Amino acid sequence: MLPWLSGLILAAGIIFAIVVFWPSHHATIRPTSGPAAEPPAASPAKPKSVPLSKAATAVARTFLRTAVARVDLNKAWAISGANVRGGLTHAEWMTGNIPVIPYPIKLLAVARFKIDYSYRDQALIEVALLPKDGASIKPQTFFLGLKRVAGSGGKPRWVVDSWVPRASTLVPQPAN
Repeated sequence: MLPWLSGLILAAGIIFAIVVFWPSHHATIRPTSGPAAEPPAASPAKPKSVPLSKAATAVARTFLRTAVARVDLNKAWAISGANVRGGLTHAEWMTGNIPVIPYPIKLLAVARFKIDYSYRDQALIEVALLPKDGASIKPQTFFLGLKRVAGSGGKPRWVVDSWVPRASTLVPQPAN
């Protein structure tokens, strides 16, 4: 009797495994109403690319000469957006302890711009800061984000919205 009972339990286990783990070819039941029944929303259309305006380029260059160099902080404040200001008041900004990564502009040979994208109301530029020969500082690359905002009298103007170093992740080497 024990072998028959064991065989019956084994057969039931095999049938159970087939029912549970075998792929089903039946149609999936979908709700007829509610959020899952609605088609997915289309992603927003990508803005149309436009040439980077001279005004935006001028703001980027001024930002380098002022905020990054820590010179004429009042002018730097005027062209910095809320993200770059980091919640500082004008008085706090004027102390020079600002959330902008500095670079010694006096040691700079050239600042090269590469436009990553430029739309009507925003742009992203890669800025390569290359020091003079023999300078004691290394070259660095930053992402400079620009945004067009409403200015005085409703006239739009460009501000620097972000200043972020472009860094690569260091991969540790195994010790020998």
